[in-house]
Amino acid sequence: MTGDIGLPMNGNTIYEQPRLKPRAGETIVTSTCGHNCGGRCVVNAHVADGRIVKISTDPRSWSLDLPPLRACGRGVGQLERVYHPDRLREPLRRTGPRGSGSFEPISWEEALDHVASELLRVGARYGNAAILDLSRSGSLSVLHGWGAAKRFLYMFGGCTDLWSNLSAEAEIFALRMTYGSTAESKISGREPSDYVNSKLIVMWGWSPADGTFGTGTQQYLRHARQQGTRVICVDPRRTRTSSMFADEHIFIRPSTDAAALIAIAYVIMREDLNDRAYCDRYVLGHDEAHLPPGAPQGASYQSYLFGEVDGVVKTPEWAAEITGIPADTIGRLAIEIATTKPTALQGGYAPGRTSYGEQFHRALYALAAITGNVGVPGGNAGTSNGATGRSGIGSLPTGTNPTGARVSSPLLADLLARGKSGGYPADIKLMYSAGGDLFNQCPNTNKIAASLDRVEFFVAQDHFLTPTARYADIVLPATTFWERNDVQTPWAGALHYAIFMKQAIAPMFQCRNDIDIFADLARRVGIDGYNDKAEFDWLRELTRDAVGDFEAFVDRGVARFPPPEDAVAFAKQIRDPAQHKFSTPSGKIEVYSIALAANPDPYGLGRIPPIPTWIPHGDTDARYPLRLCTPKSRARTHSIHGNQPQLARLDKDDVWINAADAGARGIEDGDRVRIFNERGATVLPAHVTDRIAPGVVSIKEGAWFTPDSDGTDQRGCANVLSDDRSAPCGATTYNSNQVEVARLQEIPASPRP
Repeated sequence: MTGDIGLPMNGNTIYEQPRLKPRAGETIVTSTCGHNCGGRCVVNAHVADGRIVKISTDPRSWSLDLPPLRACGRGVGQLERVYHPDRLREPLRRTGPRGSGSFEPISWEEALDHVASELLRVGARYGNAAILDLSRSGSLSVLHGWGAAKRFLYMFGGCTDLWSNLSAEAEIFALRMTYGSTAESKISGREPSDYVNSKLIVMWGWSPADGTFGTGTQQYLRHARQQGTRVICVDPRRTRTSSMFADEHIFIRPSTDAAALIAIAYVIMREDLNDRAYCDRYVLGHDEAHLPPGAPQGASYQSYLFGEVDGVVKTPEWAAEITGIPADTIGRLAIEIATTKPTALQGGYAPGRTSYGEQFHRALYALAAITGNVGVPGGNAGTSNGATGRSGIGSLPTGTNPTGARVSSPLLADLLARGKSGGYPADIKLMYSAGGDLFNQCPNTNKIAASLDRVEFFVAQDHFLTPTARYADIVLPATTFWERNDVQTPWAGALHYAIFMKQAIAPMFQCRNDIDIFADLARRVGIDGYNDKAEFDWLRELTRDAVGDFEAFVDRGVARFPPPEDAVAFAKQIRDPAQHKFSTPSGKIEVYSIALAANPDPYGLGRIPPIPTWIPHGDTDARYPLRLCTPKSRARTHSIHGNQPQLARLDKDDVWINAADAGARGIEDGDRVRIFNERGATVLPAHVTDRIAPGVVSIKEGAWFTPDSDGTDQRGCANVLSDDRSAPCGATTYNSNQVEVARLQEIPASPRP
């Protein structure tokens, strides 16, 4: 028996039941991982005697129109997670120094009374900007997610927010500058069903086989390859995606992607291979004749490429010195992109997590525009997301932050260290983290840990004593998604659907739902109306604009919505520009951004030129000659699952190093090595491989910060090495860091007595 697709209901909505029939004595409950990965897959809990005994996934066969929503190893690994022996069982109060892990159990009444009194004290004494919301994306579901903390803190009078997206802020910013104010990263790509229409796909820093960028994405890539689509991958690492799908892999140094793209655009312009008719109609600033009124002479992209202002012609030879890509390869790639129609440029987030990450995305979008590949079948706007439509499902309303205090997320360590003296809105006195592990995931972990002296109170709400929770004063045990009802939608890829996350088991131990914890705090601090609905009433309301038959949705588990009219974003703007303009000031694709020309430093974090520009990333430090990149692990969703030894076997933690770099340091495959710079050090086994560019090393992000008595991390936490600086657009700079690697000296065994 394979899963029941179900019958079309509510117009074109299909309610699917993606599970087998239960065996005698068991119940099968459909849900999905609530975490912040790029997929949204079916995970079915097989429940017997009130306990999950097995996890299965969507059993249906592959279908191009209604593909199955199959889970990866992390989905199956939820069984290890929910019954992990380290699950938090009761509220805890710190008894030792911060970070020591010394806690004692206390009652819920005592814990909530303490938290409420501290919130009231800090707000009254210092103002609400002294309260920092450290909550994050441990759960992205519509009710029991990140919004529960924000709703409470905003109703309490506000807080300081960490505003920028740790993964994709460079893309979010570049989309608005290039395609307009209404362009959103989650809906500015194309449907994976359109992959087959591409003659060429260039995957630039994008690896859905490692980062799970959309449930089913790999199957659609495989289908396109089978139909003759050529695939090229540009990445510092030969990723799983590249190994599985690419006809050609091009190695590049991290943080240099914009230079390569600019040189490609130069070759295309020099050879007169840009789509002139397309550019003249839809693009602003590609040449001098198509600049906005008032723009200075020489401000066009073409003038920049030809060095007419700065005297530097952006040739392949110029870019080769910066990127490590041979000049002839850059020239050949440029000709292939320009002469293969349609070509889809699929840009990942990683090249934007750099010191000037917005320049990568803007240069990629400019390349898509000048070759006439935006808004056409088989082309792409340059983004990695696909969801060009919307499900119409809402989330718990949060309101707005009364303080208006905002800080770019990668600056967390500096905010804590300097506060008002560093120009930030407040000195942080209280921190609240619900479903967040930012001490592990924000840059410069050691600086964060060392910057807590002025913080008077810290509460963490989670499932485990995470690296962040270890520093808290009060730790509150929250339920997992198996222990409550909720709804989730995909945010990457496409495949427009929602999954009802049906409760499988009763809350374990003394764990409580996040929203119920905040409701009790709300009563204690005098907030009315925080949670005025029952769980199912909330879910019915939040889904009513998309789900016509709520009972069928709850019962079957998946509501599949009709796809959008167009499979590629911005198709209407290209098809009918008179009626559907881009939401930029000019109504066109802006290679020259009018908004940036008027306000080149929108966040006070650094000036941004109006055209895509190569900006060197500062002086290199000869002590740390290796460039660090931090890809995803298939065994974790960021730091979630970081304490699961069984799942860890799926993708072990090590440091990739090129054979030439390893040989120069006397490092052999499997050696324990120390990776270090001026900010910290971590220890990992070395993986000596030709699958990484010379001069580059990689460490998978998300490993739990575990310092020894000397402060050296023992588990490969990449953020002990990353700098707490922000790109001008607010993006993180994880992939703009340098390190050195040294073989650990063997410690001689002690002589026997």
